[in-house]
Amino acid sequence: MEFIDKVKETIKKNNLINSGDRVLIGVSGGADSVCLLLILNGLKEEFKFDISVLHFHHMIRTEADKDAAFVEDLCKRLNVPFYFYKEDVIEYAKETGTTTEEAGRILRYKAFNECMKEHDINLLATAHHADDLAETMLLFLTRGTLLKGLSPIKVKNGNTIRPLLNVTKEEIKEYLLRNNETYCEDATNNDNDYSRNYIRNEIMPRLSKLNDKTTEHMVKTASFIDEATEILDDVVKTAESTLLRRENDRVVILNEAVNEKSYIKKSIIHNALVETCGRMKDIANIHVDEVLALFDKQVGRIINLPYSMIARREYDGVSVRLSADEADEATEKSNKSEINYKVRTFAYDGSADFPQKTYTKWFDYDIIKDNFEIRKVRDDDVIVVLKNGGSKKVSDLLKDMKVPFDERTDVYVLATGNHVYWVIGIRMGEDAKITPDTKNITEIKIEDKVEVE
Repeated sequence: MEFIDKVKETIKKNNLINSGDRVLIGVSGGADSVCLLLILNGLKEEFKFDISVLHFHHMIRTEADKDAAFVEDLCKRLNVPFYFYKEDVIEYAKETGTTTEEAGRILRYKAFNECMKEHDINLLATAHHADDLAETMLLFLTRGTLLKGLSPIKVKNGNTIRPLLNVTKEEIKEYLLRNNETYCEDATNNDNDYSRNYIRNEIMPRLSKLNDKTTEHMVKTASFIDEATEILDDVVKTAESTLLRRENDRVVILNEAVNEKSYIKKSIIHNALVETCGRMKDIANIHVDEVLALFDKQVGRIINLPYSMIARREYDGVSVRLSADEADEATEKSNKSEINYKVRTFAYDGSADFPQKTYTKWFDYDIIKDNFEIRKVRDDDVIVVLKNGGSKKVSDLLKDMKVPFDERTDVYVLATGNHVYWVIGIRMGEDAKITPDTKNITEIKIEDKVEVE
């Protein structure tokens, strides 16, 4: 099958682009994104959609200015709208305590979101391809992963699409060569001190010598795993409803969890760790096994985990929490009479780790919009507690969660009218959670400490 036909098949099979869509393409100037721009520019008339380009300048590499100029010139030649964003990624990484790579990803998607809102664009196209998927699978395997790590990149996730996910890097370069198209080279891609580069430059070529369809087979395997995990996720969520207890500053994995089958109990533990620290990166099987081993230890035994987490053997299970120095400030009390919070809205790309900390939550923007308020709980407040829409009074929920009676009136909620989406620090409602159909996310982070009056 011809290269363009493979891309068209991916678009049609996965319903990536429809007539009237407006697509923003992230273009760095490298081979992958240049190819994506050229392909979508050639298909826009057939599929009846519009395109534009965003180039993000990370202010890191000395060649970055030339890359930006190259992309702008290419857009002028193709008569495609060009948007330029520039941020000091290294400075942001220092301010937030994240890696440079993670800081770059955060700021890129912030730029994508701002641009899409400003110009009424509904889809974001990124240039991830089959080799990216295969390399990420291997990277996660070397670190130890659950099944989800073997299907790490989706062809469509919310409003982010990846039309090149079923074609290889070799096919992309061959296409550019046949069409006499140039692109920018990033010298850091050849630095094998980076794990991903080592896999790309050393491991994958050797695997391809064993079977020249290695990448293709890995992509198909990822698809099979994706289908399986959808089913297994429902099983795990059902088990979590009775085997996890969420408290203000910790998650308790109950003793009964160890009686579940291996996949289920390990998934429950993994989810508890991710929920506590708000990150999925670097939470590996070894950490899950360490927590599992605690169930055989005496009460009071403690282990340290990544991101300053502490797991402790309790009478009724194992608790997981952040250390005192790293605990979210919103779990403490202060002298302020009102809650202060930050709101951030952005396009959902599906790749970010969910910030499942007690006081930072993601909501489907198109459900809660901007007309919510954060206030103290009221007697008539209700919250959706079942996926089928079943609800209960918040006062009954607080009773079920064993919140002391004299503390219940001091609980804060995020609500529209008497419809509660989040009982802060206790539980989210089911109706505003992120789903595969979510296009935009509102992140709400409680900033201040709240005094119990």
